[in-house]
Amino acid sequence: MSFRAIRILSLLILLAAAAGMTYWEGMVVRNWLRPLEVTIYPVNGDGTAEVDEYIAGLKQEHFQEIGSFIASQYERYRGKALPPVNIRLAREIKTLPPMPPDGRPSALSAIRWSLGLRYYTYKHTPFWGSLGTVRLFVVYHRGEDGKALQHSLGLHKGLVGVVHAFAQARQNAQNNVVITHELFHALGASDKYDAANQPLYPEGFGERGDGPHYPQRTAEIMAGRIAIAPDEARIPVGLEACVVGYKTAWEINW
Repeated sequence: MSFRAIRILSLLILLAAAAGMTYWEGMVVRNWLRPLEVTIYPVNGDGTAEVDEYIAGLKQEHFQEIGSFIASQYERYRGKALPPVNIRLAREIKTLPPMPPDGRPSALSAIRWSLGLRYYTYKHTPFWGSLGTVRLFVVYHRGEDGKALQHSLGLHKGLVGVVHAFAQARQNAQNNVVITHELFHALGASDKYDAANQPLYPEGFGERGDGPHYPQRTAEIMAGRIAIAPDEARIPVGLEACVVGYKTAWEINW
């Protein structure tokens, strides 16, 4: 067998192994066969001392309400307690994750970015210790009032997400809403809002009763906003104002 043939065969074996590992991870996590493992890796998105100071003050307890939210919503649908949701805060990563392509990317640029993110994940997280774990890179920014951060992304294949959040203690509760939203993307859930960021009816509404649709009191986690009127929605103050809707529950195999 020629050297070139050996290289091609080796590459095919690696690709098959990676595909098999991805499938196994997805099956184990999506079927809730064991406690959900989530690791949060903070990243300084601005490269400033201010954000470094904020990250240094982060504690694992700041994210535990995410696990409590998932457990309470699981019990609503399954009628039984969920195995523990283990959320761990890891070390700060000093390198920014790859930026997604702007606008409407081509299939090739989207694939290239996805592969880049997978390589970034492989490089900055332990391989064996991360199997079956959802890895979320939370990129913190100082932020400006009235200015939105970059769009966050969660990928089902690979169980990985990139979250852009504010490095401000008063934003911790809303940061956890965004982190949970991207975590659910990694678990297989889809967005439930339209191009104007308005929650879609009925799957994006927290309350789907027969009464008036507006104003809503809660946000469906994958809509990310509370529908106040057909053209108005507000960001929930925290996870206590969020629920998991029926379609999202079905998508994540509840």
